[in-house]
Amino acid sequence: MAVRLGFIGCGGIANWHMNHLAGLKNVEMVAFCDTDKQRAAGAAEKFNKDAKVFRDYKQMYKEACFDAVYICLPPFAHEEQELIAARNGIHLFVEKPIALDMKLAKSVERAIAKSGVISTAGFQDRYLDTVARLKKELASNQPGLMMGYWMGGMPGVYWWRRKELSGGQAVEQTIHTFDMARYLFGEVKLVHAVSSKGLMKDVPKYNVEDASAVNLQFKSGLCGTIFSSCFAQVANRNGIDVWCKEVAYSYHERGALTIMRAGKDPLVVEQKNDYGTAIDKAFIDAIVKGDQSLLRSSYADAAKTLAVVLAANESMKTGQAVKL
Repeated sequence: MAVRLGFIGCGGIANWHMNHLAGLKNVEMVAFCDTDKQRAAGAAEKFNKDAKVFRDYKQMYKEACFDAVYICLPPFAHEEQELIAARNGIHLFVEKPIALDMKLAKSVERAIAKSGVISTAGFQDRYLDTVARLKKELASNQPGLMMGYWMGGMPGVYWWRRKELSGGQAVEQTIHTFDMARYLFGEVKLVHAVSSKGLMKDVPKYNVEDASAVNLQFKSGLCGTIFSSCFAQVANRNGIDVWCKEVAYSYHERGALTIMRAGKDPLVVEQKNDYGTAIDKAFIDAIVKGDQSLLRSSYADAAKTLAVVLAANESMKTGQAVKL
């Protein structure tokens, strides 16, 4: 029996998931909702002409019948979408960032725990074969320093440049790098961040940071820094570098992993697997089998990553370190 899916938000990332889900045999997309109803209708036309189309997510919950919902919204648009799903026994896939404040995230987390629904978040990098190799390497090579990067240009959507709508780059974009740091190195106990502005004066209604550097102290004792920038038009850099005593690693975001061992030529491990299909298939399999452990990130785990990036924002604002 197919798992029936609804979508709240039918933009770019939603279509990315839809395209991967369309290749799975035990999936049926039965409801599409977007504030731009034409966009929802377009998704229905492409993926299931018999699907119901909505502009109001509350109406979708009342009138459509589905087992799980993909919530693919801009950060500012999260309201009751997740809470209604959890309270009605509907499994949840929530794209990152899952919220803009911990109060909402924690209320959803409690609702999920109470209902027992399967939940996950859109941290697809956890499903990369190169990340699996790096995680295995680090199990036998203690890291001494890490540095992460999300350095490039500014996304074109209007809301991204408004901090009250997107949360800023650390929250909306570099959160992938912060989540990967947690996945590889464990929990963070202290966050201290600085930021800079002044290079984006030509961009109207812009109030996010041009760049930031966020120092992290992990509970393991490891320290590191994650850099963000949205002004650069050349020499973009995304990924994580790790230094151990006798080996160093350079992971390129959704690309190759370079392994550098003392006295040996660098080994380049190319990324090969379809990580998009991997994360969506894992979600469907977890629903079918009733097994949350098949997923590499739960909503509750994603809330811990959100806490780190919100702490970075707080530190940028106050200049003080934030304990988690």
